[in-house]
Amino acid sequence: MKTKAEHSIIADAIHEWHTVYLPCIRNLSHNALKSYGEGMGIYIDFLESSKGVTSNTLCGECFRKDWIEEWIAWLKEVRKCSPQTCNHRLSILKNFLRFLAHKKIQFIKYDCDAAEIKRMQQPKKQVEVITKDTIKRIFASINTRTLIGKRDFALFNLLYSTGTRIDEILSLRLSALHLNETKGYILVLGKGNKQRTIYLLNSMVRILRHYVKLFHPANPLPSDFVFFPIYGHANKKITSEAISKRLKMYVRIASQGLLEILVDFHCHSFRHARATHWLEDGVNLAQIQKLLGHESI
Repeated sequence: MKTKAEHSIIADAIHEWHTVYLPCIRNLSHNALKSYGEGMGIYIDFLESSKGVTSNTLCGECFRKDWIEEWIAWLKEVRKCSPQTCNHRLSILKNFLRFLAHKKIQFIKYDCDAAEIKRMQQPKKQVEVITKDTIKRIFASINTRTLIGKRDFALFNLLYSTGTRIDEILSLRLSALHLNETKGYILVLGKGNKQRTIYLLNSMVRILRHYVKLFHPANPLPSDFVFFPIYGHANKKITSEAISKRLKMYVRIASQGLLEILVDFHCHSFRHARATHWLEDGVNLAQIQKLLGHESI
C-alpha cells in the first residue's frame, strides 16, 4: 500500500509544515501553531487507532477522501467535538494537504479530493450583547487592595481599552510603552508580526503609570514584560490560561445577584465589547478595523 519514499516524504513534510511553513511563512502565533499541531496529531491518532497505520505504513492513501470523512464523523461521535471544532480540524488537515501537494505533485489528488469535503453546518449563535455596565461590574469585582488585584486591574483595563488580543497584551514589553508623550500610546505586535500603534485614553495612561511605578520600580530592563507572574520575574511571560482563570473568578463575582450569569465571558469578549462600544460611540467601521488590527471586518 505504501512505499518507503512516500513514508519519508510525508514525515518530512509534516515536520517542515509545522516548524517552518506555519511559523515563518504563514506567521502563525504561538497559540495558533499549537492548535495546528494538535489538529494534525489527532488525525495521526485516528489513523493509528482506527486504521492500524504506523509510522512505517504512512502513505498518500492515508489521506483519501472517505477516510477524512470518517475522521470527521469520529471527531463528532467519539470525541464529542462541536461542528465548529470539527470544521477547524478539517481546515488544518486541508492546509497540510495543500502544502504537501505543492511539495510533491504526486499528492495533488488528495489535496483536490479533500477540498471537496464540505464543512459541517454550525448552529447560529445568539449574539450576546456586552454592555458598558457589564464591563464596569467586572472591573469593580477586582480587589485592588491586593498586589495581584492591582496587576489584574491594569491588565484587563488595557485589554478592554485597546481592544487587543490577550496574547498581544501578555507579549508587551516595557519598550512598547510610551506613556510620557503628549499622547500616550503602546506598540503592539499582532498577527503576522505586524506592528500597530494604539493611542491610549488619559485615564488608561494614568493606570499604566501607576502600575509601572509599582511593579517596575528600579531600573527595569526595556525587554522586561509589562505584565508578569506575581511570584515570578519580569522576564517571564504570563500564560493566557492563568489570566483566563483569573477572569473567570472576577466574572463569577460580578455575576452574583444577577438574573443572567455571564458564563460565556472570556478574554476575547473584551475585544468584542470594545468594538461594539466604539461603534456605539460613533467610531466608523474603517477606523475600528484599523484599531483591531484586522484586514477586514
